[in-house]
Parts: sequence; structure tokens; C-alpha cells
Amino acid sequence: MKSKTETVIIGSMNLGEADKLVTFFSLERGKLRGVAKNARKSFRRFGAGLELFTHTRLHLYEKEHQELIRIESADIISQHFEMTGDLDRMAAGSVILELVKEIAPEGERNVHAFQLLAHILHLLNEGVDPMFLLRIFEIRFLSLLGFQPRLDKCLSCGCAAERQMVFFGLKGGVLCPDCLVSSGEDQIHLSPGAIGFYYHALRMDLAKVTRLKPSADIMRELDRAFSSHTLHILGKRLKSVGFLKAITCH
Repeated sequence: MKSKTETVIIGSMNLGEADKLVTFFSLERGKLRGVAKNARKSFRRFGAGLELFTHTRLHLYEKEHQELIRIESADIISQHFEMTGDLDRMAAGSVILELVKEIAPEGERNVHAFQLLAHILHLLNEGVDPMFLLRIFEIRFLSLLGFQPRLDKCLSCGCAAERQMVFFGLKGGVLCPDCLVSSGEDQIHLSPGAIGFYYHALRMDLAKVTRLKPSADIMRELDRAFSSHTLHILGKRLKSVGFLKAITCH
């Protein structure tokens, strides 16, 4: 069966002497994997359409009971040349792609998640602050996939988060100081300002989200909280985060 789908390329690796194994996040069918035969030799059929971050339309051929889809050709919709020429933007973009690869379920349509990914990559290419965009993407993408943490109320007593709270990745939410039992571990504090920013970022029209101007402290708080949150979702740390931290520390 032949089909075509609008996609963002989120993974690509060489296979054999001339083929490519490609992971893509599609508008119609979510995350999928396919093989592009002779992709490294056929510029006419593929060009740069299988490069990471590329927004492209893939032409596919599928057989029943076949694990991998065959990618017949690619038509580029847009590429992100400015982003791929900047180390900070590339590093943040790599975390975004790895997050999609690791968390998005195979073959499940999620139009809003696809639109979010395409829009954030566009803004990254346009020069919007990469760490800000990574935070926005984490907040909205995890919510769309059912992993939204509970930050507005204490998980134990239910009081409103109107003072500094402590985030627990294992529980996926916050506890107030009154309900906190110290475990001796390093605590992740979230201020009312960070929690307020989180809900603004989650609910605001995506086209207007760049109007938000969080402080450096708020960004640091949410970075720690979401690092813990994704660790407990996946059971491991994202490999690309280490590279991003090495880049941003210089």
C-alpha cells in the first residue's frame, strides 16, 4: 500500500552500504520507522529530505506484517539551516528530538504534538532563545502525551501552591513544606513564580508563547524539576542533555 505523510525527521542512521534507517514523527500517524533504500546514493529521490530536523513529506510503501516501512522518496517542506549552524540551538534541538523519540508511542496519531514540534523547531531556527523553547516544548509535549505533573496543589493535603513547594519526580507533583518528610536527598524547590510560569506556558496560545519572559531563576527551577520528571518517566537520563549542559556551561 502506498501513502504519503507530513513528517519531521527525528532520527537517521546509515544501514548497510547505501540505505538509511529513519525515525520520523508524522502528522497522520505519530512516530514511525522506515528504511530508505539507496538513500545515500539517490539524491534525486531523497536529497536532504532525511536529515535531522527536516520538515518533509515522505512517500511510503507498506506491506502487511512488515515491521519497517519502505520510504520511497522525500519532498522537503522546510529545512532549518540557521538552527543547524548554531551549536546552542542544535544542542537544544537534539534534546527535543530525543524526547520525542523516547516518549512518543509508536504509531499513535497526535496532531497537536506534531504541530508543537514543527512550530518549536521553526522558532528555534528563527533565533528565539533555545533554553526557553526547550522548556516550552517539555511543558506542552509531556502534557499532550499524558505526563503532566501536578504543580498547582500539594499532592498530600491539597493546599494551593501559593508558597515555595518541593517537586518529587517519583510522584509527578509537589508537596508543601508542612507535608514534607525529609529523605536526606537534594530537594527541588519550585517557587510560586515558576509554577505560575508553568501554567501560563501550558495554556497560552502557542503563537503568543514567546511573549512570556521568565527570569533566570525560574528557568533554573524548571530545568531541575523537568530533569527529574523525565528521569522518572523514562527510567534513564536523556543522552543529549549532557551535551547541552556542556555547551551552555561555557
